[in-house]
Amino acid sequence: MTLQEIHIAIAKIGCLTFTTIDGNTMHSRIISVCGGDDEGIYFLTMDVKPFYRQLKANPQVALCGIYPSGRKEGKNKDGQPYWAPGFVLRITGEAREVPANEVKQKAEAGSEAHLYALEDTERYPAMKLFCIFKGKGEIFDYDFEMEKRDHKVLRTRFAFGGETVGEAGVHIDPDTCIACGACSEACTFKAIEEGDVYRVRGERCDECGSCIQVCPVDAIRISKTM
Repeated sequence: MTLQEIHIAIAKIGCLTFTTIDGNTMHSRIISVCGGDDEGIYFLTMDVKPFYRQLKANPQVALCGIYPSGRKEGKNKDGQPYWAPGFVLRITGEAREVPANEVKQKAEAGSEAHLYALEDTERYPAMKLFCIFKGKGEIFDYDFEMEKRDHKVLRTRFAFGGETVGEAGVHIDPDTCIACGACSEACTFKAIEEGDVYRVRGERCDECGSCIQVCPVDAIRISKTM
């Protein structure tokens, strides 16, 4: 997945939650991303705000958003909450403050994000532009009722700015698996492939743990942090 595709997903969502760290405490707020390019994802804040001070003290950030809505829309045929198909985006990364001369140069070169920042600084002199220049994340595309495809989730992980990302999903140890089929029967996400040993398709795995609960030989390993 390219940064351009990530920018498109962010634009669909609109505002996202941004989380920063202040000492041992996390702080979240909802803000709007002002654009992006091949160097990263851009957002604004003011140098008089706690948000700014937190970023300068610890540039680690986490973003999250959902499209089209996180609202339940009644019940499905089984009486469970119904969600229309959509996706969740999450990113963890590192942000840097963009120097004023860089903002001006890139604005003059035609960058919409930098032009927006330059214009906003004229209105609010305390405004500062930040760029998430490296990070990793995931788009969790869900269709729980399988209205548009034959499986419930499709997870696409990505990294940029030199970061790397691990695979999604639980893992079946091929040396322990006895191919009994219990995990496949328990999986409602159609994430397990049969064979001499069974394997998990990580992009379809919700990490719900149903397979782990029924495996008679403890062959299934929990997922790793992204």
